Amino acid sequence: MEKPQITIKDVKEMRIIYIRFKGTYLEFRKNSRKLFEKLFDYAKKNNLIIPEVTKVLTIYNDNPFITDSRNLRTSVAMTITVGAVLEASDEITDTIISGKFGVGSFELKLNEYGDAWHHMYHEWLFKSKEKARDSVPFELYVTEPPKSLKGKSYTDIYIPIE
Repeated sequence: MEKPQITIKDVKEMRIIYIRFKGTYLEFRKNSRKLFEKLFDYAKKNNLIIPEVTKVLTIYNDNPFITDSRNLRTSVAMTITVGAVLEASDEITDTIISGKFGVGSFELKLNEYGDAWHHMYHEWLFKSKEKARDSVPFELYVTEPPKSLKGKSYTDIYIPIE
């Protein structure tokens, strides 16, 4: 993994729709494709996808060092326009992400995501003047994640800061 470029971004109003999963990260990985398919089906049905504008995210709602692994909440999400009208759904919810974030821009192989998260917290946040903010960190997929261990993709990791 190459050292990332890290920037500070002030996110004004990023509206998202999401599906939340509860369980271990391993269980999440096993179910994530189905969850993303469900999210995309809903978005297509409601004309929410704007090519080249809509972004896909994974949100980590809990700290894995504090929360029991069986209770970790992880969400698959995508951006939508602020004014989008949504059809009621039992599984899909919307919210707005905003605030200041440290953003690490990475080119990653499938097996490098853990190293990227470690870098953002241990090599950047804990050694910088920035302070963590009580909000959710997330991955924003600039390009589609790789399907094999040889492939790479561009992913931005957003760490909420004060």
